[in-house]
Amino acid sequence: MESLSFYECEHNGDMQNYISDMVSCGAKIINSVLDSDDETCTIYYSVEDKEDFIRKFIETDSYEFVD
Repeated sequence: MESLSFYECEHNGDMQNYISDMVSCGAKIINSVLDSDDETCTIYYSVEDKEDFIRKFIETDSYEFVD
């Protein structure tokens, strides 16, 4: 299991955007945790091909918010 943490996560809508981008790049979401006070979230996921996932994910808008 892998995880990514994001900043600029002010509400569930932001986290849902990050999750959608991750799924579109091949991730299977296991769990997600939102910290509203810190405006951050952590998303736990798995992928079959990590290199392929990373190559695709760095092209998404969500990538710039990875902490």
